[in-house]
Amino acid sequence: MIKRFIKRSMCFVLVLCFFLVGCDNSYKLEYLSDDTSEKTTGDILVNAESETPPGDIPVNAEPETPPPENKKRVALTFDDGPHNVRTREIVDELDKYGFTATFFVVGNRVDGGVYRGGETVKYVIDHGHEVGIHGYTHNVYYDRCTDDELEFEISETAKAINDQANNYQLRLMRPVGGYITDQRVQTSQYSIIMWNVDSEDYKHAYFPGTTLSEAEQKERVDAIVENVMSNVKDGSIILMHDIYLSTSHATAIILERLHAEGYEVVSVSELLGNTVPGTKYHCK
Repeated sequence: MIKRFIKRSMCFVLVLCFFLVGCDNSYKLEYLSDDTSEKTTGDILVNAESETPPGDIPVNAEPETPPPENKKRVALTFDDGPHNVRTREIVDELDKYGFTATFFVVGNRVDGGVYRGGETVKYVIDHGHEVGIHGYTHNVYYDRCTDDELEFEISETAKAINDQANNYQLRLMRPVGGYITDQRVQTSQYSIIMWNVDSEDYKHAYFPGTTLSEAEQKERVDAIVENVMSNVKDGSIILMHDIYLSTSHATAIILERLHAEGYEVVSVSELLGNTVPGTKYHCK
């Protein structure tokens, strides 16, 4: 009788313990199921809805916002200077915006007295702009001259520049008129820089003391500006000449327009990066 009572008591205790354990587990599960924001798995906190550990991207996740596109950049280039007045005017306009440009200079205008360009070359370089070779006399085309003439035009211009700006590293050359043979491009120690936007400012040029009326001057300036702005795009290399008063006036307007349209004006080397000697470039 006593043994039977003990057995029944032990069974009762076991059933009671099982019931309590079951209730305790159900409580824990109910608590976790009510909290849908987060739960822990080991030491890693995961989202209860996605079950995705940190660092893993869900398949249906929205892509990251791409970085903004690079700012539009163009290279403004000037041939045939330096001019002791016009070139400085253009440099000062560029400096207003923090822009830089490239000036392809004529050697006998650097070391000669006509344009008194020696000090201006230093002014250009000191203001952070770039200088390249355009030839010494501006009378020789590199697709039809002799080798000796070509050597003279290039080397004498380099010498004239270095006499004014010692140890300046010359990397770029623009042939007069853009004329040069492929063979001479390939054997050049400089990168050959052409253009893909022509301002045609030489067709609309005027100088101080012009007899043109203000309306006629404006018409010519507007034509230069339109030639540039209607053709420019990201990566363009623009051709101008820094010896004309009309170009100086047009440049001020072009820079204002480019800036307003989100362009940054940079030197050729800034636009193209590390150019390769013996290679011809028209744009980026």
